[in-house]
Amino acid sequence: MRTVLFVLLLASLSACSTVSNLFGKKSEAPPLPKINEAFKPLVLWRADVGGSSGDSVFVPAVDRNAIFAASQEGILSRFESLKGRRVWKVDTLHRLSAGVGVGDNLVIVCAETGEVMAFDEAGKPLWKFQIAGELLSVPRAADGVAVVRTADGRIFGLDDRSGKQLWIYQYTTPALSIRSYAGVEIAQDTVFAGFAGGKLVSLDLKTGSVNWESSVSQPHGTTELERIADVSSLPIVDELQVCAAAFQGRLSCFDIGKGELIWSKNISSFSGMIVDQRNFFVADDQDDVLSLDSGSGATAWKQTGLAGRQITRPYVQGSYVVVGDGQGYVHFLRRSDGEIVARTKTDDSPILSHPVYLNSDMFLVQTRKGKLYAMAAP
Repeated sequence: MRTVLFVLLLASLSACSTVSNLFGKKSEAPPLPKINEAFKPLVLWRADVGGSSGDSVFVPAVDRNAIFAASQEGILSRFESLKGRRVWKVDTLHRLSAGVGVGDNLVIVCAETGEVMAFDEAGKPLWKFQIAGELLSVPRAADGVAVVRTADGRIFGLDDRSGKQLWIYQYTTPALSIRSYAGVEIAQDTVFAGFAGGKLVSLDLKTGSVNWESSVSQPHGTTELERIADVSSLPIVDELQVCAAAFQGRLSCFDIGKGELIWSKNISSFSGMIVDQRNFFVADDQDDVLSLDSGSGATAWKQTGLAGRQITRPYVQGSYVVVGDGQGYVHFLRRSDGEIVARTKTDDSPILSHPVYLNSDMFLVQTRKGKLYAMAAP
């Protein structure tokens, strides 16, 4: 379905250099699959944070027991996790373009005008940094460095106390690429980022110097559209390996220190994946969900019942794999065999961002209309 949408949109792009993934635009979805419902998902509380439109995808963030969420209109809010009570809200006086980033006791948001704004956890403004570029991804902060990525392939390292620029990394994007809200992952004092053209890059967090660069997938085909092989989702990192998936490409895992290929598998993914102790759970470009052995890539199961429903990156909640979809449903798949065992509806607007960990029993989803839901399996 997404490939067809890309082709239709490309006809109207002419000289444009990016292909939109049509964030949040409703299309005719296949009917919901019939299921043997094992339980009723619990909606523990809901809150209103404000809606969004266009290319902006808003993701809530959790730091200990505090939840931070933002709206495109510029309102940044903090909620407590138990009942969803709003603790405070701040008007940033800017239209925002991405979800909230947290880390190092900072709360960071990005404006449509390219301004990066940092607050403390009490909502007090700390610093601002102006970037000449479009900011679609969630910022990150760790070990004294705030990391911000632009839509054109630049990554900025900022001092997280003052907001001053420490370093910048520039990646040259191909002639045609997918517009994506994928940002960066930080682990082991390293920044990992996937790029258009199928590249995965490891950068030193403190200096921005390149540790290694590897190919997740090589572009193939004769037309520019066929040669799109972009890493459009976040890399997944564990102690030994870092893995990434490319649209119209492959899923590949690399040694975290040297960037040497460990294994690779033909899977095209736009939304991305998550990993537990033993398995990857991947949403492929047909909106099928797959379980793969994390050491070898062998397929354990594949669930095809959600094909065409524009599902999110999977999330693991206890015995279940959870995905949201473009019609506002949240689906629970049994982790052992992939059977869909429960689902619940939100507010009838698309769930664009992946479910977010709240605690060992609960997770969050944020809808396009701006409703924030805390959910759980009984």
